[in-house]
Amino acid sequence: MSINISADKGTVPAFIQESWKRCHSKGLQPSTMDKEDMLGAFELAEYHDQYAELLYHSSPILEEVHSSINGLESILLLAAPEGYIIETVGDPAFVRHADNVSLRKGANWLEESKGTNAIGTAIIEKKPVLIHGNQHFHQDNHFLTCAASPIYHPDGHLLGVLNLSSHQQNYHPFSISLVQRVADSIKQALLLSHSQKREKNLYFIYDQYPDPLITLDKEGKVTNLNIAASKVIGTLKKPIPNIISRLDPLVLEQKISIKDQEYTVQTLGKNIENQSSVILRLKKQKLNDGLTNRYQFTDIISNDPQMNQTISIAKRAATLDISLLITGESGTGKELFAQSIHGVSLRSDKPFIAINCSAIPENLLESELFGYEKGAFTGAKSGGHKGKFEAADGGTLFLDEIGDMPLPAQATLLRVLQERCVTRVGGHASIPIDVRVIAATNKDLQKEIEAGEFRADLFFRLCGLSLKLPNLRSRKDLLLLAEYILEGLAYKSEHTELTHEAKTFILEYSWPGNFRELQNVLGQAAFLADNGPITRDLLEALCPVSSITLEEKANADREPRNFREQETKLIRNALERTNGNISNAAKQLDIGRNTLYRKMKKYGMNFQKVRDS
Repeated sequence: MSINISADKGTVPAFIQESWKRCHSKGLQPSTMDKEDMLGAFELAEYHDQYAELLYHSSPILEEVHSSINGLESILLLAAPEGYIIETVGDPAFVRHADNVSLRKGANWLEESKGTNAIGTAIIEKKPVLIHGNQHFHQDNHFLTCAASPIYHPDGHLLGVLNLSSHQQNYHPFSISLVQRVADSIKQALLLSHSQKREKNLYFIYDQYPDPLITLDKEGKVTNLNIAASKVIGTLKKPIPNIISRLDPLVLEQKISIKDQEYTVQTLGKNIENQSSVILRLKKQKLNDGLTNRYQFTDIISNDPQMNQTISIAKRAATLDISLLITGESGTGKELFAQSIHGVSLRSDKPFIAINCSAIPENLLESELFGYEKGAFTGAKSGGHKGKFEAADGGTLFLDEIGDMPLPAQATLLRVLQERCVTRVGGHASIPIDVRVIAATNKDLQKEIEAGEFRADLFFRLCGLSLKLPNLRSRKDLLLLAEYILEGLAYKSEHTELTHEAKTFILEYSWPGNFRELQNVLGQAAFLADNGPITRDLLEALCPVSSITLEEKANADREPRNFREQETKLIRNALERTNGNISNAAKQLDIGRNTLYRKMKKYGMNFQKVRDS
């Protein structure tokens, strides 16, 4: 049965009236709708890659729903959060009608493009909506009745929008409930998939956890060890010290001695009645309240000439009590070097304190570095608090990500380095400190100085000597590092080895995350290989698609190095062929004119030399 809905202001929902106002404010006209905001074939493929997981889990559900409403002229649509339709399932007869208003794959249905509509309005309202007949802003869409519901990722962010459209005479009040239930089904499918992945990842995390982890059953018998625990007490194939087996998992914290080393044992799970096992964590008791360094130069694996030279310079610099600045990309081992330098310095028996300058809010950074007096601010400890400089007195202070330190804190840091004393926040007394500072950054501080984001005088104060760490892709010992990582994995088997093609991939890939990425990828690959060899296909699946091969590097001057450069080149070539005509260039590129304008703006391309028609 069909139902007519009046468009009178008194009967139109408030959220639709608000949508109409937004459309008017953007200059949209009810009689004219933009039908050119379309994704080209390459762009649509990009969206399919980006939302592959959503498409994988939603496609069978959409097919099932469509078969259940077969006979009703309608179309089910799946749109990305950006408003672009990325999947359609529908009755062929109605699909032809929908195509007349660009209700098809690749079209953008945000409000700013198509006015008030279920997809665009659901994205703004963040809830299921029903838009019927002349509630659509554009007259071309008045023949439609549409219901849409957002689809949320298990972590809470908007992943897409599900839409059901049909002729307005097919309106049914339960259509909004239907799309909401289907959207929930898709979310549940995603949640189940993530739970399965999470369970598999937990095993990986357990093995890679830096502290020793021991799993006991209800009787107190050791059933599992992670890599760190195996290094401390052996493997399950060897006798486990009796003291471990006698630990009481119901006691939250205990102290034991293994091989003349004191450990604190913490229970991570203690609900023995409902769990078949419990995990214990061993924390080594260290001098100086646990603030000494963990790494030495012997922990740096290298057979690369450039890295070996850097290690040699670092060892010589360690004996000199001067400030050091370590530069290099993320994951190249800057803290590893800082701790190694401290370990052979004259301050090695004193604390090594590290602080990440980018991880602490700007308003708290100075109190973390220099401490504060009681009552200095709301929430301050009653007895005040000593900062990292005081904690590192006599030892080494490692300032990681120094390039992200805000300018006010830079000024205070410079004064402390010059005067060799700190004044706590809210205090007046100067406290003498004797600290060696090692700073590190992945930024180009010279460029930061030119941009006014970093003080030149602080740079020269920190840079008593500069150490630049090579990135992984330029090193000559990639395969040595890969074999070293695999050798340290406790769960690898005798068949866990790199195929020839996998080794070739390791040498070709750009490794933007450097050693940290190589370690992560190989750890996952060894686990997923399931006691088999590690193949190139497996490594490629675990790495971003933006890898740079050696051949691409060799052709860098002649060919674009990445998708952005490729797309920019295609746009420029099209504009040159069409003498700057936007409409003709967009047709050649198989994209909408508005999409071309948006990409030109994104890539900073000149609009002055182009024309609209």
